[in-house]
Order: sequence, then C-alpha cells, then structure tokens
Amino acid sequence: MTKTTAEADASEATSHPPAVGAGLGFTLLSNLGLAIVLTLLPVTVLHGGRIDPAVFSFALSIHVGSALVGAVLTPITFSRVHPGWILTIASSLKAAGFVTVAVSTTAPALYLFAVLAGLGVGFSRPAVRSLLMSAAHDSRRSQVFQVFFILLNAAYVLAPLAAGPVGRAGAPALLALAAVEVGVGLTVGLLARGLSFALPPRGTGGFRRRLAVLRNPAATVVLGYTFAIYFAMGFLYTMVLLYEVVNPGLAEHRTLFLSYQPLAIIAIQLALLPFFARLGRSALYLTVAVAGGTGLVLSFTSSLMLVLAGLTLFAISESLAFPKIQVEAADTVPQGQLTDVFALVSVVTAVGEITGNMVAGLAVGSSLSWLPSPAQSGMAVGLLAGVVLLVGGIALTRSITPAAKATAGAREGQES
Repeated sequence: MTKTTAEADASEATSHPPAVGAGLGFTLLSNLGLAIVLTLLPVTVLHGGRIDPAVFSFALSIHVGSALVGAVLTPITFSRVHPGWILTIASSLKAAGFVTVAVSTTAPALYLFAVLAGLGVGFSRPAVRSLLMSAAHDSRRSQVFQVFFILLNAAYVLAPLAAGPVGRAGAPALLALAAVEVGVGLTVGLLARGLSFALPPRGTGGFRRRLAVLRNPAATVVLGYTFAIYFAMGFLYTMVLLYEVVNPGLAEHRTLFLSYQPLAIIAIQLALLPFFARLGRSALYLTVAVAGGTGLVLSFTSSLMLVLAGLTLFAISESLAFPKIQVEAADTVPQGQLTDVFALVSVVTAVGEITGNMVAGLAVGSSLSWLPSPAQSGMAVGLLAGVVLLVGGIALTRSITPAAKATAGAREGQES
C-alpha cells in the first residue's frame, strides 16, 4: 500500500507493529547468516581445500565495494518500490551468494559471492532503516533503533559461535542458510506490505533529484557527523586488530578487546533502552564527544584496565550516537525522501569506516621517523575526534529543529 508524500506525511504519527517486527527480525537473521558465512570461509575446509588468504582478502574488498554500489543504486533503481520488497530482493541476492559458495569456492565463485552478497547488503541498509522509521511511532523511533543496533551487534557476537558447526556441516548447511535467507526476505515483504509508505510521484526520479538532499543544510550536517563517528569506529577497530604493533605490551589481550566491544555495546544499549528517548540532545552529543574522545585516548594506554575503560567509554559513545543519527537523518527530510537520505547515510557510513581503516593502517605501517608511535597517533586521533564530535554535536543541535522537516517538505513540493 503506497501513498503520495503529502498523504503519508499527514498520517506520520501512526505505527505498524508487524513491519517493525519484520524489520528487526530481518536485521538479526539476515546479518547473522552473512556474518556466519564470512566468518567460516577463510578458516574452513570446503570442497577439498581452504581459501587462499589473498583471494579472500580481495573478495572482501569486492564485497565492501559492492555494498557501496548497492547503497548508491537503491534510491535510483528502486525509487518506487516499497522498502519491504527491497529487503526481499536483498535477501534473494544474499541467498544466491550462499548457494554460490556452497557449490564452489574457487576464486571466480568467491568473487561472484562477494558481488551478490555485497549488493544485497547495500540494498538492505537504506531499505531497512526507511522501513523502521516509517513503521515506528514518532515517540518510539529512538527505542526502535536502539533495538536495531542491539540486534545488529548480537548477530556479530553469535556468528563466531555458529560458524564452527556450520563449517563442519559444509555445503548442506550453506544451502540451509540460503533457504532461511529467502524465507526471511519473503516474510518481511509480506508482513510490511500493509505499511503506508510515501513513494515519489512518477517522473520525479533521477540521480539529480536524489542528490538534492545535499542542498538541505541539516541533512549535510547529519552526514558530516555520521562520517566523523564512523571514522572513529573504523580507526579504533583497525588499531585493535593491529594491536601487536600498536601496543605490544597488551597484544595478548587483543581477542578480549575485539569481543568486549560488541558485548559492551549490547549491554549499554539495553541499559539505555528505558530512558534513551528522554535524553536531551545537547547532553547526548556532549556525552558522545567526551566519551568518544576520552575512550579513544585511553584505548592506547599501557594499562589493561585503562584500555577496557576506554573501550567502554567509546561503546557508550557509539550506543548514543548510532541510533540518534538515524532519527536525526529522518527529521531532515519528508517521508518521500527517507530512502534517499538513508542511502546517503549508508554510503557515508561505509566511507567513514573505510577512511578510518586506512588512517589506522598509515599510522601503524608508516616508517617515517618524524611521525609519532602508533599508540601516540591513536591518542592524537582520539583528541581530534573528541573536538570534531563536540563541534558536530553543537551544529546538529542548532541545525535540526522542528521546522527543518517542514522546510524540507516545502522545498520538495516546489521542486516537484
């Protein structure tokens, strides 16, 4: 069921619980399935041998690139498709990827899997956010996105536990995952079909119209803030992966640090769930800046307890910022542009994380004598990130007002 933008905006305060449940279920099950496959592929003997690490690394790069392409294409290719059915298409692509590696793990097959699964991820990122934002009641959106990120992190925590049994079962288990993925996609499409979702009028699509969101100052500020927080996340994750070089004295605890972060986020999100929506915006963004910057700095100290405290503080920053970004992004545009803005958020998220990865690699791999040590570089980036997040939070607080969405809607009406 679809309406024009004006009609759907008038009924914005309503909710559609089946669509919310379907979107959250998709978030857990679809991400869990893909994470299981990505976890088992480089370490499991399939079809008589293991995958060459260099081949898998290149396939992973293809996967990330395909996800970026998928996020860019979603509002253009599927501009008049209900987000529930976009998720059905995304699940079908992921399932096709699972079938591919169930049949063969040669380099060409692995690259095909990377493209199919990557496009599925790219299509699903803006679509599931649009679905949840439209289906949730205005007063419940923050909580819905908290649960969204709890389930997302739960998938990454559970995947390593499930990857062993799935890998030992081999190709039949991969085919079973493909069947589950198809079932999840069909279920979310059917459950969400009753959700009224504003689609742009026919003839108003096109790439230039999609980028018109960037002319909205509030949306641009949200995208800049999104880049900053995901840059910090990507930087910290890569530095922890390379902890043998970054902080040799605590390198033996690297696995602990990698497992601790998603578990801390889940615990903090659950603790915040009852009162997250009541947090003031100024206090929230101040906490994100202070906790994020301080957390990054402490994560590169020589004390185990200080590092764990740093990871906890950064997890608090992520737990506050990630759900809030989704709500802020939606508040800058009318419902008819939700897919557009969430596609841009998905792209900026990936670009920020990749840039953080690259900067961390430069900090660790550079042999220039005048550069500080990797740990000192991490602390410097932490201080800079804290300042950037503080300035970005102030800009968000000032730029996104109750009138921002109405102004964006009026602008869209004039352009149409």
